[in-house]
Amino acid sequence: MKLILLLLFFPLVLSSQQTIDKFIGDVTVQWLNDGRSMKLKREFSYIDPDGKLWKVPKNTVVNGASIPQAFWTIIGGPYEGKYRNASVVHDYHCDKKIEKWQDVHLMFYHACLTGGTSITKAKIMYAAVYAGGPRWDTTIIKNGKEKIITTSTVSTSSNEMKIVTDWIESTNPSLEEINKRLDTVVIETEKHDMQTAN
Repeated sequence: MKLILLLLFFPLVLSSQQTIDKFIGDVTVQWLNDGRSMKLKREFSYIDPDGKLWKVPKNTVVNGASIPQAFWTIIGGPYEGKYRNASVVHDYHCDKKIEKWQDVHLMFYHACLTGGTSITKAKIMYAAVYAGGPRWDTTIIKNGKEKIITTSTVSTSSNEMKIVTDWIESTNPSLEEINKRLDTVVIETEKHDMQTAN
């Protein structure tokens, strides 16, 4: 009897330890006349390692803008390689701003890995969107309604990102270490931009 219970319980233990992150569907698109934008012909989704579903509805238009163009020479264009699916989900959620920007960029990192991007390249891409991708905050206004305030993306130079890229490749830092280092870069860049404007 104990053996039967063990055999019944063992597959449940194994399945609970497996990651559940995956893409649902295929990115099927119609390219639009501007040559860069594309419209999804059917819904596409991503389930992250925590089991959260990130949907992208049919007819959504994406253009790769959530990955800063200045970094394309370092990481490649938004529709190249194994991170194309991650780029589509990231674009949509950066546009809608329903979730915190930090969560959207973290989802992008995990989606890159799910798509087959190497850990090092996924960290470099995460650094690019963390430093130069869209940021926003939600604030409560009158009558308890929420208002989304978009903060401008930080213009981190390609030279600064090259230094960060080399650091990631040589030391394999954690995401927390990447955040800490880039927060310093962003603060310094913002200070410099404010001094230049005055």
